[in-house]
Amino acid sequence: MELLVIINLQRKLFSGKNKFLDTAVFHCQQAIEKILKSFLVHKGIKFEKVHNIVYLLDKCVVVEESFQKWYPAAETVTPYATLFRYPGDYEEPEIEDVEEALKYSKEIINFVLDIYMKNKEYLGRKL
Repeated sequence: MELLVIINLQRKLFSGKNKFLDTAVFHCQQAIEKILKSFLVHKGIKFEKVHNIVYLLDKCVVVEESFQKWYPAAETVTPYATLFRYPGDYEEPEIEDVEEALKYSKEIINFVLDIYMKNKEYLGRKL
């Protein structure tokens, strides 16, 4: 349920008159982080408290090799966990960055939900 809220928030943050692109990409990264952590918890795999999507994928790949295809997405979205979160000298992300991060977050969430559905471990709906 929280992931659906995050996805809806992402859409709102980069649509309309007042765009909050930095917040939108941050929440895309967070959605991916949360779904990967849910998978690891579900599989009983211990992991450190990190925001690094590559690290989390490394853990997921141990039990499900098909996660390997998400490494390029991980390289893109991992920096969004901190890049825009704290005051500093940075440029606002472009709309294309947000669209790409939103695409990755939806695809990865649906990928994990497909694994759950395949194993009859999730009966809800995909995004």
